[in-house]
Amino acid sequence: MSKTKIAISGIGAVGGYYGGLLAARYKDSEDIDIYFISRGENLKEIRENGIEVKNTFLTIKAKPTLATDNPAEIGPVDYLFCCTKSYDLEENIAQLTPVIGPNTVIIPLLNGANITERIQQLLPNNEIWKGCVYIGSRLVRPGRVEKFTIKDRMFFGSKEAPTKRQKELQDILANARILTTIPDNIDLEIWKKFFMISTAATATSFFNQPIDEVLAQHIDLFIALGTELKSVAEAMGVRLPDDIVYTSIEMQKMMPAGSTTSMHSDFLAGKKTELETLTGYVIRQAEKLGVDVPTYRFMYN
Repeated sequence: MSKTKIAISGIGAVGGYYGGLLAARYKDSEDIDIYFISRGENLKEIRENGIEVKNTFLTIKAKPTLATDNPAEIGPVDYLFCCTKSYDLEENIAQLTPVIGPNTVIIPLLNGANITERIQQLLPNNEIWKGCVYIGSRLVRPGRVEKFTIKDRMFFGSKEAPTKRQKELQDILANARILTTIPDNIDLEIWKKFFMISTAATATSFFNQPIDEVLAQHIDLFIALGTELKSVAEAMGVRLPDDIVYTSIEMQKMMPAGSTTSMHSDFLAGKKTELETLTGYVIRQAEKLGVDVPTYRFMYN
């Protein structure tokens, strides 16, 4: 019986955390191989010393079956987790062609409301599931990921994929102490996550402030963003909870003081950002549907 092959592309805050747990659990496994696709100093450190993952309770260190920047060294895998930034998505998928066989399931864990659809356009014959995570973590230096929230949650699933195969992956993750949910409505979960990150990323980047300061000083405009985004979702046929504007604010208040979004962090560092995925997407959808989003449009411009 051949081994199950799992590849993680993008060994940063998300891919590094979950990849590290998988590599630790399935070290020397007779059934499962774990592969990292990374680059630069991060790849060099992982090859030499492994990846270090710190959470609230412990620190683990592990090496995957192989860490590489050349997907051809891995070959086709059973499951591919995409954990890169959304602005690199199309380029990343093109580079990953050697690990994507006819039976490869792709699970994106990227920020965005239409990520699966974007991948499906590139790979119309492959099985692309939907996925999202709630986690506060950072790649603090090459080879080390730190999680600063106590809990983390992963959702994944597909309306079309066999339940048995989805459950098989869930069991693999559970054995690595990764808690997952396969929801009845994965589209709703994707949108609930997008709602939280789009509003927060837009506001923290626009005001150039951490989320607690945004909520303390600009709560009215934060509520305006949420109200506009909810209108766009409803025009698209997505029925979000009636109180999502306020529940998302309560969730943001639980973040440690000084916490900000990855998009704001990228702006501060002068890096490429997910502006088009998290803010521009809302503007474009609103224009298509004839929904007025003045706060989003002002901040985006």
